[in-house]
Amino acid sequence: MAHGMLSAKLCELDDDICRLHGRIQQGAENLDSEIRAAELELEESQRSLNERLAFSRSEAVQDIAKIYRRIENALSSEQTELKELSADERLLLAEYSLDFAMLAARKAVLQSLRAIRSSENEDRSK
Repeated sequence: MAHGMLSAKLCELDDDICRLHGRIQQGAENLDSEIRAAELELEESQRSLNERLAFSRSEAVQDIAKIYRRIENALSSEQTELKELSADERLLLAEYSLDFAMLAARKAVLQSLRAIRSSENEDRSK
């Protein structure tokens, strides 16, 4: 069961990454509308995740949610300062943002593998 659920989540991540990659490749053709669409998708994703987190009974998930909210608050407070960045600084920030996203994805895969191992160990001991 763990494999199926996590595989579905990874497929969802793959689809999202492909869609995001397509947006970056499109270039300046419809940039303003793409930015607005990306902002709306981000807001919806954040809202959806926050709703799911609110109903989680796992203490570990609640702890992670609190940490994530602190990070989000810190990033939000920095947004006003980011508006003053030059084009080169924005490009560098975008590059590092993608690096952080890749790091987060790798950590998620590691957590998934550990969860599968734990589930298999539990099944064997029954």
